[in-house]
Formats: sequence, C-alpha cells, structure tokens
Amino acid sequence: MKINIIIGGADKSGYLNISALKDLEIRNLDEYADNAECFEIIAEDIVDYMPKQELSQVLDNWVSKLRHQGTIVIGGTDVYEVCKMFAQEALSLEDLNSLIHGEQSQGWDVRLNQLTLQQMCNELEGRGLKLLKKRINGFKFSVEAERP
Repeated sequence: MKINIIIGGADKSGYLNISALKDLEIRNLDEYADNAECFEIIAEDIVDYMPKQELSQVLDNWVSKLRHQGTIVIGGTDVYEVCKMFAQEALSLEDLNSLIHGEQSQGWDVRLNQLTLQQMCNELEGRGLKLLKKRINGFKFSVEAERP
C-alpha cells in the first residue's frame, strides 16, 4: 500500500490519496492502514499545517505504518531559509507572512508550525529511520527516509 497525504494538492495515481480537506483525519492513519503495511507514505506540505504539539504523535503514527524498507517523504517550508532571505531583504514582509502563516484566503490555509530541514531530519532519525535524501529548493524542504 502507498499513501499520499495532501492538503489542497493533487492526487497521485497508484496511491491511496488522503486529503485533509475531504477525509479530515490525516494525523492518525489507523483507519487506512495497519501497522507495517505501507511501502511508501508521502506527506508534502502537511507538517506546515499541523499544530507543533501534535507533530511528534503524528510522526509516530505515520512511521508505525511503514513496513521494513518502506519509505516516507515529508516536505514543508524551511523557516530558516525564509528568515534568511527576509534578513537579506530578498523577501518582502508580505511574502514572509504568507510563507510563515499561510495565505489565509481559504479556511484551511493557515500554517500552524514552522520547521527546518534539519529539525525534520532529526525527528525522523530519532524514530530509527535512515535518511535517504534531503533537499531544499527555494524555501521548500523534502526529506526521504527508510524504515530499516
């Protein structure tokens, strides 16, 4: 089983697509997958919208769904990169606010959590996962990790 968790994004073919806007429950995947059932979980841009105090429990749940050699890809906005560009005056105050707090033009587009690439790497390694890839493209980070 492969799961793609989205919020306002596009479905992926060959995946169980779980939308925060439609399915609502993205923090706990128990109703969608058994423990150690998933070959892959993709959660791009989801952690930005998750309250900080829930992140640890959510990551525990998602990682528990991975089978051995299963991978998880998590993406988000790197607050360090955003602040660095703002400090270098390469980013307006309006753009800074949008990247940190969301556009807020739609009810769901309110960002509740700010992370860095390194923080996400630490979170995944702390759960015993092996990092496979980590990238930053502009302000967006992406980390791919495997359950040994």
